[in-house]
Amino acid sequence: MERVSVGVMGKTPGDMAKLARKAEAGGIESVWAIELFRNAFTQTTYISTETETVDVGTAIAWGFVRSPMTMAMSAMDIDEISGGRFRLGLGPGVKRLNETWHNAEYGRPAPHLRETIEAVRAIIAAAAAVEPVAFKGEYYDLDIKGWYRSTPPLRAEIPIYTAAVQKGMARMAGDVADGLIGHPLCSATWIEREIVPAFELGLSRSNRDRSDFTYLPTVTVAIDDDYQRGLDAARRTVAFYSTVKTYMPLYEFHGFGQNAADAAAAFKRGDIDGVAAAIPDEMVETYCAVGTPDQARAKVEEVAQFADAIFPGAPTYFIPDEQVTEYSEKIIEVFGPGPG
Repeated sequence: MERVSVGVMGKTPGDMAKLARKAEAGGIESVWAIELFRNAFTQTTYISTETETVDVGTAIAWGFVRSPMTMAMSAMDIDEISGGRFRLGLGPGVKRLNETWHNAEYGRPAPHLRETIEAVRAIIAAAAAVEPVAFKGEYYDLDIKGWYRSTPPLRAEIPIYTAAVQKGMARMAGDVADGLIGHPLCSATWIEREIVPAFELGLSRSNRDRSDFTYLPTVTVAIDDDYQRGLDAARRTVAFYSTVKTYMPLYEFHGFGQNAADAAAAFKRGDIDGVAAAIPDEMVETYCAVGTPDQARAKVEEVAQFADAIFPGAPTYFIPDEQVTEYSEKIIEVFGPGPG
């Protein structure tokens, strides 16, 4: 609970910078830019110029929609601009959006993302050593010669985090990643039974120590004296993820499979209010931390017992930007350890 990360969102870049500076002043360890409505790399670049000490990262940049070369160069650039404060967070995204939005190959996501990480690392290491890059795998065949950075990268190794919802991706994170950022709807029970044993297996079979790895679970947090208002805000984030078939095991695990299916059906009809209406209070309370500061902390502590650091995040979807900012600022006030 003493190592806290937050997401940085806002209606304008200026709003994002203001929130990042507030997080920095509040002792937050790292701030992360989210990729969906904006590009994670451009957001992180901007935030890094508006802050001085807080780490900055992408949570999560889609790993298959850019080449390893592009991501490696972006990572080195932002690390240099920020003075060595960058963390590269990569995830597979979902199959449909990769293929229909980006015309990108999805393949088998865990092996594909593992290879993406290995290729990005190889390029950064080669840039530091001023050596050519030769990398061949199932998804990438790189032969990079005659390229060098006039200014060597600030670090030969930049931390790479991955996202995981289920066991396969968590095992892969344990195999090769520096850390794992959890999905905001992973309950403490799901984390204990599915995620932790999986990444620990990955660490074991890769002969890595647990101390070499950072597990950073995310919890959707709506701190609000008006419990029903906070509950309804968090409900809409639960509803958004309920429309994605990939996350169905999270819901079926707790007996909410039909609610998620009803939400997805309403989304297909274009009935946004119906999406939220399909999500009962019990479902929101299972996955999210809602209520007073003490209520929110108690819920986050259930997850924190398995974590190296925590990532309390504001409800994001289907609510006004001003309300997202309100909840983000409250998270910093309640969870931030304070200056120094």
